[in-house]
Amino acid sequence: MVGIVLLYYWAIEGSNTNPATFVRGLPFMAEYVARMFPPDWSITGRLMLKAGETLQMAVMGTTLGAALALPLSFLAARNIMPYRPVYQATRTLFDACRGINEIVWALIFVSMVGLGPFPGVLALTVHLLGALGKYFSETIESVNQDLVTAIAATGANRIQTVYYGIVPQVKPLFIGYTFYYLEHSFRAATILGLVGAGGIGIELITSIRLFKSQEVLMTLIVMVVTVTIIDRLSAFIRMRLITGVES
Repeated sequence: MVGIVLLYYWAIEGSNTNPATFVRGLPFMAEYVARMFPPDWSITGRLMLKAGETLQMAVMGTTLGAALALPLSFLAARNIMPYRPVYQATRTLFDACRGINEIVWALIFVSMVGLGPFPGVLALTVHLLGALGKYFSETIESVNQDLVTAIAATGANRIQTVYYGIVPQVKPLFIGYTFYYLEHSFRAATILGLVGAGGIGIELITSIRLFKSQEVLMTLIVMVVTVTIIDRLSAFIRMRLITGVES
């Protein structure tokens, strides 16, 4: 308990967390929000095009990240990979990819392939390789080992044991994680516009810098509506896929 108290004291002091400052700033926030109304509906068409570009980045980044993370996750699972150097190397790769923010990756890839949505796709791919690789490998480690042992006892080789004993157990969670990160990728892709990676993030940053508060609100509305649509569609598809797996 003493350690926890000291930890939070250290964190509060270092981060200047002050509720009184927050309360004093509420009138300024209210004034800023009031300037946003009414939203500028005239730019809806342009924003929808940019939101579509951001969604394209999210779809490609999530797909490529999941496709790379899937096979590598088996190398990072203790119950699958008996060779510790391979296990540690793969986990370190996941940590490196996940530990660097998407914006930093985008900056690196902008210098490599130039401005536009493609560096955003690459940044999302690398980050999701680390994030999904971690979740996939930990899911594999938590499977029911008795079922795996029973399948191996029938004479199945290692690949058959993984395919019939592990994949059916982890497939629903893999699908859930992937669709969750699709929504995450859209939110992350909006910020990548800050470094020239395209999408609706450019519109948001430009409006903020030019103090066009009504355009800021309209951009936020489009972003929230798009995320809501993604959430509803992904939930529907996820349930259909999981139901198919379970049946």
